[in-house]
Amino acid sequence: MLTQLNHWMEYAAAAIDVALLLRVLALRLQRTYVFLTLACVLTVLFDVAILSLTRDSPERVRVEVYSSLLIAFVFPLAAWDVFEEIANALAAVRRLAILRTLTSLLMVTFFGLILASPAFHADDPTGLAFVLTLTIIVSTGSATGCLTFFWAMRRTLRLQKLTLPHNTFVWMVFYALLLAGQIVTWMLWLLEDALNLAPSGFATQFITLSLNTFEVVITVWCAIRLRALPKDVPSASLNEQS
Repeated sequence: MLTQLNHWMEYAAAAIDVALLLRVLALRLQRTYVFLTLACVLTVLFDVAILSLTRDSPERVRVEVYSSLLIAFVFPLAAWDVFEEIANALAAVRRLAILRTLTSLLMVTFFGLILASPAFHADDPTGLAFVLTLTIIVSTGSATGCLTFFWAMRRTLRLQKLTLPHNTFVWMVFYALLLAGQIVTWMLWLLEDALNLAPSGFATQFITLSLNTFEVVITVWCAIRLRALPKDVPSASLNEQS
């Protein structure tokens, strides 16, 4: 039963991802939030690619792993974009914080290549052991770096007594929860692997269903809460003219 629920939950999650992208385009937010829109587009494309392949097939697993690795490098760009509405007020702090995030991501990637190298074997039947190990390290490092970036920006806003614009608050909460869920997902995956839990077992299926449900809920919340940009936002005037 849980297997079937997870199967349909994947389609529900993909539909919600499409709804979020359409919401962004309908509100004409793409001019201001370029990288956030890019993240939404890539998510939808990967959803389509994954769902078009047979469940648990080597091809589908390969797409899931490589897409997670690519998205890990997009997350810092999306995190940067979250504060685009108040870019002028936070310009210096924002540049310094994102520079630290990108530097840490490069270091994590470098050490990830070293740590994952023992998993590279010519006799690996799937050829994914190395890439999967690297993906877990890079994805977790990227998510952690972005959460640190959000914390630094939030702290600066409080010190300067600045008010968060509505959409900035929505995007920040959404991505903070999404990134935290990403970290939990990989940690639970490692735990399942260490305990040799079967992918079709009750515990694994229940965890998967819980994480998928969590992602759907926060995506629906984000899509509902987003608003059109006020006219005093620099990029909003461009949106009105398009």
